[in-house]
Amino acid sequence: MRKFSIFTVIFTFIALILGNLVVATHSGDACGTDWPFCNGSLIPDFTDYHVVIEYSHRIFTTLLGLVILINAIGALVSEHKTKAVRNLAFASIGLLLFQSMIGGLNVLLGTPPGFSTFDVLFSQLLLLVMVLLSYSLHENKVPVEAAHREAVKMSYRTFAIGFIVYIAQTALGAFFKHSRASNVVLDIPAAEYLIETYQAANVVYFLHWVGTVIIFVSALWFVIYNSKFKYHFSLAWLYFASILLNAGVGIAIVVTKNVVFLSSMHMLVSTITMIIGGSILGGYWFKMQKRHI
Repeated sequence: MRKFSIFTVIFTFIALILGNLVVATHSGDACGTDWPFCNGSLIPDFTDYHVVIEYSHRIFTTLLGLVILINAIGALVSEHKTKAVRNLAFASIGLLLFQSMIGGLNVLLGTPPGFSTFDVLFSQLLLLVMVLLSYSLHENKVPVEAAHREAVKMSYRTFAIGFIVYIAQTALGAFFKHSRASNVVLDIPAAEYLIETYQAANVVYFLHWVGTVIIFVSALWFVIYNSKFKYHFSLAWLYFASILLNAGVGIAIVVTKNVVFLSSMHMLVSTITMIIGGSILGGYWFKMQKRHI
């Protein structure tokens, strides 16, 4: 199951990227409000590339559901005595069902402004759980030197706080985009608005950047400590680099007012960051031997 769990993480990542492509190309409404069919047909008109992208996404997410179920059942059968595996396996099934419901409602309601925030949040949480479940199935341990344990514990605790803020910021960033608050701040017309006033939009924007500062400080702290102890040295630097790239793309969105393409790039980098952050947490929780047996 360990190899299949890694495959499931990759499959989930591809599904999220395909979903990002749907948003970037404005293909979300290409199949209308018919679900799981496309414009009332099982085999739609593939001459429209919007239909191809949206319908491919629907098929892929259906396959993803099957893969996640197989992964969860396999994990429960092979490691049913391990509490962490049980909890994460059931969490993956629960998030899958909830994500499917959110995705279905998003289609049936015609993608109302702001609603896609739930889609983004729970898809990212599902990816995180898949990464953690994969790590929980790996048995090899990395010993932590006794003299380093307290300092290492503090550094990972700092990282965890920053990463929690990062998850919240991802949801806030999705809300900033899908509520059309970004259009208000950047003075770009939109067909529908959830947030219409400049003051309210700026509050969301300000909170997003406050979160960025907290995340940056915690990531920098983690890099400094890992430069000394080197337990997750490469991942620490990758995480820090992805945080900087996230901020850079965010600034580029404001400067160029390219909400569509750069926002999609922003979500791509955020998804990669989620995998890196989940790998650090999974490695610390499930692979590091933090006390004597």
